[in-house]
Amino acid sequence: MKKYYSILMLSLLLNCYKFEESQFDPTGALSILRTFFSGATGYTNFMINQYSAFRPAGLDVYVSYVRRNFGADDSRNRIDLIIASQNGTIMIPTNVPMVGGQITSMVGYGYTAGNATNKYAILFEVLETTGVYNYYYWVGLSLPGAGTRLTFTQFTPPVPGAPIVGFGPFNIGAVEKLLFCQKSGSTTTCYNTNSDFTNLQTIAGPVPTSCTNVINNGSVAWCVDSISVGTYPFYSSNGGVAAFSGPINITLTGTYKQAPFTNSRANSFYLSPITTQSHYIEHATGQVRITSTYGDISSLGGISVPANSYQQVIALSDIVDTDGIYPVRGFVNGPFSYLTFLANGIDGSWRPYAFKSSDLGATWTQLSQTTLALPAPGYTFDPIPSQTAALGFYATTTGGDKLHNFVNIEGDGLKHYISTNDGATWALQETISLTSE
Repeated sequence: MKKYYSILMLSLLLNCYKFEESQFDPTGALSILRTFFSGATGYTNFMINQYSAFRPAGLDVYVSYVRRNFGADDSRNRIDLIIASQNGTIMIPTNVPMVGGQITSMVGYGYTAGNATNKYAILFEVLETTGVYNYYYWVGLSLPGAGTRLTFTQFTPPVPGAPIVGFGPFNIGAVEKLLFCQKSGSTTTCYNTNSDFTNLQTIAGPVPTSCTNVINNGSVAWCVDSISVGTYPFYSSNGGVAAFSGPINITLTGTYKQAPFTNSRANSFYLSPITTQSHYIEHATGQVRITSTYGDISSLGGISVPANSYQQVIALSDIVDTDGIYPVRGFVNGPFSYLTFLANGIDGSWRPYAFKSSDLGATWTQLSQTTLALPAPGYTFDPIPSQTAALGFYATTTGGDKLHNFVNIEGDGLKHYISTNDGATWALQETISLTSE
């Protein structure tokens, strides 16, 4: 196999493969490299891209996934769902494959606590080595329990060969809906369905958004892709075939991208899919500025400090203005807010950051992960250690405030660590047992 690794590396260096600009894209060079370099059996390919991040699934409950590996090309290789809480972990075998060079990513996830029929929606993408995209979904009222298996339904989107680029649940009052978009070349097509993927309706064009972020305010689906000229452009769908409305432009603060923060990027932000919080990050050499807004941002005419938002400048000595800040991830658990992100240097380096706030983002405390036993890099500029720190992280409050991090060191298993002192020290809580065939 070393011969094939060498050929792949040489091809990458010679730019024989074309990859997306984002190195977190499941088709990206780093995801493909990590897949090829995963020779161990057991649990592998953990936190290979942004889609692996733990997602909130209720108070103190989070969902992620990992590859259950029986051997590089073993047809039994699959995805195991991780359901993690404050006390322990449930591993759920699925029928979603990840065999050989396939790259499997949870490109769609939604948790809607108030739904009466389907609170959960999960969408996996399986990218074949031929470039073909296959999709598997599951929806349900509750997560599966220990000792069960979860069967996903294979789903063929309407546009053959086009990847799904946006996905999310939303509500029209009590009516439960899903929205997703496909992109083929420069053409985007979006659809509304019921919460079980039935009654598919094509949204009339022209389509002005990819719905990279689908936000549920209970009456429409809001779609936001990126910051544009100092605003969040919000487009809305009414759940049927009618064309998107908008944009409603939510302006950022008047100081956005003013010196020294002129190099800040359009995707350095996080918007909660259930309208609880939003954050955008600006950076300059030696510092970041975090602007936090709580509540339904779509109802605001603009973001203003201190009228409806908080803003804090934090010194970070190893940040430089040429870094890219992406992805930005936020969540709320109990009385605390959390924010994690990765800084990607122009030299290819990766650095993770995690913060905690007890006052809705008025002030942030940086969390430490320096003593956490992260995996060693598998190759130069391997992002997995940093992605593990930033995306394999979650927090619980029941029984006391705890930080959690899952770490997968191939050959040493999948391990769950906890900290009760904001990351100053980490202790092993459990080593995850392998699921059976």
